[in-house]
Amino acid sequence: MCLPLVLLIYNAHLQINESIPFINQFYMKNYLFILLITIVSLQVHGQRIQTDIFNDLQYESKGQKYKATLKKDIFDNLIFSDNNNNEITYTKKYLDLNHKGLITDEEAKLSFFGYFINRYSSGRDYKAKYDVDIFDKVIVEDNKNNRVEIGEDIFGNFTYEENRNNSKLSIKRDLSGNLEFNSEKEQASLRKDIFNKWSYKDSSGNNLEFSNKSWRKLMQRHGSDEEVFYYLVKKLLLF
Repeated sequence: MCLPLVLLIYNAHLQINESIPFINQFYMKNYLFILLITIVSLQVHGQRIQTDIFNDLQYESKGQKYKATLKKDIFDNLIFSDNNNNEITYTKKYLDLNHKGLITDEEAKLSFFGYFINRYSSGRDYKAKYDVDIFDKVIVEDNKNNRVEIGEDIFGNFTYEENRNNSKLSIKRDLSGNLEFNSEKEQASLRKDIFNKWSYKDSSGNNLEFSNKSWRKLMQRHGSDEEVFYYLVKKLLLF
């Protein structure tokens, strides 16, 4: 399971209590937007970013009111921190699984750092960690008691579980391969019948059946049934 770089920086989400997207191609469709943000950020901050003797990145704002660093620790974890007491940690195992070249790619690190500066210079006391457990499940958690788990079930199917603001939600496949969304208040499903016809249904009363032509268009646009499902849930149920 490889999650692209925009998982780290998409949607200014690095506070887990904001909405976290979780399907790979959905990230990629927003990649140009992320690049625009980082380019603007680098134009604003670039002249004040320096590299120290350990090849870590440092930033000081005009007047030195805001300071930040992006460094690699002795365990090869990548850590952003600033004088606002914010700290975002990406463990080596997480980086190896999803972004193996990030630590050695100076351009990527610079863009990464520029985004963080732009994102956190006005915030305080936020801490988050991106890790991978012994089952290769991605674990994202913060100091606000929010937690996300992204992995696979015993059949190799994608799973997503989120505990946010004391509310839980999940996306999983059932034994028949149908996709199911569950939260404390809403439910939704995406199913394929014996005639290969797809249908979507949710607890808000939405019930859609897709022709083959409509389904092909959705797949061309979103890339997979998981992403089609996420799009429908977000548009029809969680709007």
